[in-house]
Amino acid sequence: MTIPILIVDDHAVFRSGLKALLEKEPDLRVVGEAGDGHQALDLLASVKAEVVLLDITLPGLSGSRVAELILERFPRTAIVMLTMHEDEYYLQELFRVGVRGYILKKSTGSEVVSAIRAAHRGDTYIDPALTNLLVSPYVGAPAAKKDAGRLGLLSQREQEVCGLLAHGFTNNEVANKLCISPRTVETHRINIMNKLGLKTRAELVRFSIDHGLLETH
Repeated sequence: MTIPILIVDDHAVFRSGLKALLEKEPDLRVVGEAGDGHQALDLLASVKAEVVLLDITLPGLSGSRVAELILERFPRTAIVMLTMHEDEYYLQELFRVGVRGYILKKSTGSEVVSAIRAAHRGDTYIDPALTNLLVSPYVGAPAAKKDAGRLGLLSQREQEVCGLLAHGFTNNEVANKLCISPRTVETHRINIMNKLGLKTRAELVRFSIDHGLLETH
């Protein structure tokens, strides 16, 4: 019995190399490729993939939002995130959503294969390079309820911008979604960081997770 796999990544050359790698394994079969989330959702309705290899940073819908939509529409699908992000907060959020694996793009082929097989069995697989980051109560833990105190420092628009940036969207993508200019997005980002006393993107992602700002994007 082979495991049917859908690869979702916006780089065609990377998809081609990954497909060649996976199809060397007798129990793995790539049944489709998609360059963005909308295409992936359309393909899943026909190719019946049981495992989806999904990049976090995609054009249009972010990888985390695509994961949510896949699991809403195709709840038996196992999702393995394949990404460059060595970020504990993405890890926390994605396992909360329901993904089963998180693998770095720099990982060995054997680790990717192991992650696919584990996810297909219903197990959780975290890249060995990341296990020291978040093998803790944070993994899979529900997001904290919104805290009106600290969250109240941000305007409604700043909360929207914060959530979208935490999801991995670029300034231009946020601008398109909210019908504002990229310069305005950058101004909001600076104000958000200053108001909350944040210094890094990781801290912004953590704040968004803890205050429920990822739930609606």
